[in-house]
Order: sequence, then structure tokens, then C-alpha cells
Amino acid sequence: MKISKYFFTLLLGIALLVTQAGSALAAPALQDGGIEGTVTALECGTDTEGNTNILVTYEETPDAPVEFDLGTAESLGLVTLDNEGNPICTEEAFQANIDTLYADEEEPQHPVGAVLALFFSDYADYDAIMEAHENGTGFGVITQALWMTMQMEGNSDLFTEILTAKVSGDYSNFVLEDGSTPQNWGQLKKALLNKDEKNNLGNVMSDKDNDELKTNNGNGPDKDKSNNGKGPDKNKDKGKDKDKKKD
Repeated sequence: MKISKYFFTLLLGIALLVTQAGSALAAPALQDGGIEGTVTALECGTDTEGNTNILVTYEETPDAPVEFDLGTAESLGLVTLDNEGNPICTEEAFQANIDTLYADEEEPQHPVGAVLALFFSDYADYDAIMEAHENGTGFGVITQALWMTMQMEGNSDLFTEILTAKVSGDYSNFVLEDGSTPQNWGQLKKALLNKDEKNNLGNVMSDKDNDELKTNNGNGPDKDKSNNGKGPDKNKDKGKDKDKKKD
């Protein structure tokens, strides 16, 4: 009988130890260091002594939240305290804290898209350019559409409308100088760009480091309006040279 009681007591003790160990393993680990992962969720919790702690869920370990004491959590920007020093435990406040944590981690811009956005900054923004590219439009066509947008003194909306017309084949929203409507991309491009070979991606990319690009607010290099944008009229100089020879 005594032996049975002994074993019963022993088994009961083991069961209690297993229960306590399981509870300890299930509870969030108290963390007093820095953030060790990508934070996806925050919430307020309470430790065994009734103190408020902040539970942090990481993307890498979604089923194992980590517990920070209030002071550490505040210093890391995980929680915001009100005027009385109490944590603000609303979902909106926690989401704002997470957004602040990663506010400076912006994705690098596409090098070609960034140059086009700078060159044509008065006519289309980076997001509109990259959205068009991500939808399957090549940068060459995008550049042509940007030149057209500049010719019509439009903006990102017009730029998008031009590319939409190319995809759909419907150019009814565009009326040419003679009152007609272009039937295809080639006619629209010819009407607006007049076969200007300089209006292409290669020239934009080659000018990306020029002082002209940096000082013209993204409008492209200044062109000599008196010679249809093709630079100084060399024929005038030739005429002067001939006169000198006659003298």
C-alpha cells in the first residue's frame, strides 16, 4: 500500500512538472534585446506579475510571439504611450508603429524608369511609367508615349490614355490637326513626333548625366526653336563663309 502511494505521488509530481514545463514553453519568451525579424503584428499582454508587456509576432516565426517589457518596447518604437504613460493598444496605433519601423525601407527604383521619370517629370511620374511597364509595355514604346504627352502638354493621365489607345487600337479620343482621327499607332506617332529620330529611349538615356537634364526640370535638353529643335542653323555660317571668300 505504501509503495502504491509512493508511485502515485511520484506520478502526480511528474505530471505537474510536465504541465508547468508545457506552460513555460507555450508562453512568449521575454525579450530585452532588439528586434530580431520582420514584425507583422503587435498586441498588449500581461506577464505573471500583472505588468503590461508587448507581444511581437515576426513573419519568420508567426506561431511564436516574443514578449517585450513596456520600457524596451517603447525604446524600440513598438508601442506608443499616452500622456499618462499607458500603452496605446489599438490596432491602428500598432499598425502605425509597424509602418514607422519600415518607413525608410523603400524599394530601389528601376534605373530606366527613374531616368524617364526625371527627364519627363513635368508630364508623368515614376509610378505611372512603371505601372505601364509592369503591364507589359516596353520602355521604347513608353518613351514614345512620353514624347507625345510632352508635345500635347499633358500629364500622367494623358500618358496613360495614349498607351491605353495603343493596346486597344481605339484612337477615337485623339483628333489630328486636319480633323481626322488616327487609325493606328504609326499615324499618331507620325502626327505628333513628325518622324523625329531624337524622340527615342536611347537619346534620353544618353542624356541622363547631362547638365541640361539636371537644369531643365525634366523637360529634356533645350532646343533652338528657330531651327525646329535641331540646334543651330549651320547653313547661316556656311553663307557667311562664302561671302568672306568672295571678298
